[in-house]
Amino acid sequence: MGKGKSVLLIVLVTIVLAGLLFIGFTPSFAVGVSDFGSLLSNVDLGTDLGGGYTTVYYPEGVMSASDYAIEDDETQADYTQYKGIYLSNEIYDADTQQVTEEFSSEFNKAYAALSYRYEQMGFVNASVVKENDYTIRVTIPHLSDDTVLDTVFTQLSYSGSLHLSDSEITTSNAERRAEVWDSSLVSSAGVVSAGDQGYAVTINFTAEGRAKFAELTAGMVSSSDSSSSSSSSGTLYIYVGMNQIITVSVSEEMDQDTIYISGSFTTREAAQSIASTINSVLNEDDVFDLSINYSYLYEFAPTMGENTAAWVAAAVGALFLAAIIVSLVKFKGMGLAFTYGFLTWLLALLLCVSLIGGIVVDFGGVLMIVLSAAVMAGFSYYAYNNIRKEFSTGKTLTASIKSGFKKSIALTIDVHLVLALAALVLWLVSTGTVAFMSLIFLIGTVLSGLVTLLVTRFYLYMFMAQPKNKIAFCNFKREEAEDDE
Repeated sequence: MGKGKSVLLIVLVTIVLAGLLFIGFTPSFAVGVSDFGSLLSNVDLGTDLGGGYTTVYYPEGVMSASDYAIEDDETQADYTQYKGIYLSNEIYDADTQQVTEEFSSEFNKAYAALSYRYEQMGFVNASVVKENDYTIRVTIPHLSDDTVLDTVFTQLSYSGSLHLSDSEITTSNAERRAEVWDSSLVSSAGVVSAGDQGYAVTINFTAEGRAKFAELTAGMVSSSDSSSSSSSSGTLYIYVGMNQIITVSVSEEMDQDTIYISGSFTTREAAQSIASTINSVLNEDDVFDLSINYSYLYEFAPTMGENTAAWVAAAVGALFLAAIIVSLVKFKGMGLAFTYGFLTWLLALLLCVSLIGGIVVDFGGVLMIVLSAAVMAGFSYYAYNNIRKEFSTGKTLTASIKSGFKKSIALTIDVHLVLALAALVLWLVSTGTVAFMSLIFLIGTVLSGLVTLLVTRFYLYMFMAQPKNKIAFCNFKREEAEDDE
């Protein structure tokens, strides 16, 4: 590589890395009249680092003290105070001081459904617990967009069976819920990215469901074509109980195994709350009819302490800086190549974590970032040490670099492949915190292998084109050094 080309590449790479560092770590920056958050600000944190929200769900017949206080005397007379909570006389047996068996059965089904729904949401550090036999406490981390918080908490508490109708359902025509479609025709629901439109909810049909849905939509299109007046025939309404959960616009016959519903979901959580709720009611045995509502939202600080995320970031940054300084002192020019390679790895990892939807970085995720960074630094040191050993045998510096990297390839690939496969398997079979930790380590390990074998080597050749004394540039010594210029 010529010196002129080397200078140009150094300038371009430095500008790119500096720009990515700015975009990645600056809290906010302005472009024209718009403000943009950094990539780091787009990373979702678990409750241990980022805090979150907690709420209490009160089933029908259970009332908090604050809600009880604002009710009229007639309503208050129908409730009995019990351990700070007010229970309806219809569900509370004063003789046994327990809720009725019928209420307890429905409450347990509601608890199981909520546990399933919040688990499907994929929240890290989330918890759904029965505080007693009549209230459920839910804790979740901060959402990527807290404006959908109320929607998520509400939709995940819907009770009743899944139904579809070609007209809106009210209390006056509630019997229509069973006339068109029920949950037996759906196999599952999911969420996919919809590009500029945010996210889409997918509904997968059984074979019977596909045929029924095709017949229904064909009839709606035919009806619309034969009528000049506007009507609701172009829209299908999906309900859970009496709650309209999503609508489907129909402009043509839809004969397919899967339909995609998009246009109104700006966040994954908003779409996932619908998919999770639908999946939880596909088995009629799991359906609960007990109406439940959350009473309040309480925002809490990180469970590991205030400003924990900042302290963890500072500690990790100091650790990374120390690794860079050690490499510069020990290997000089090769340490400079490592520094550029390490920054490339770090920014690529941050970009992946920020752009891949749904990844949450909690304290365990931070440990996986540090561990994958250690893997990258370790194998960079391994390659550089092999170069030093080759140079000590009397080879020229150029030959030593080629031979050192060549001898490093096999072990580097083998170890990275084993680590990546282990992380992949663990990611596929796990959920929650473990799944996110595995995915972060998988991404970090793959990037480590690519940067170590390709990018850092390129940077080394880029810098080696500049100094006259390349041996001193690499901090190598021997009594009779050959000319490596």
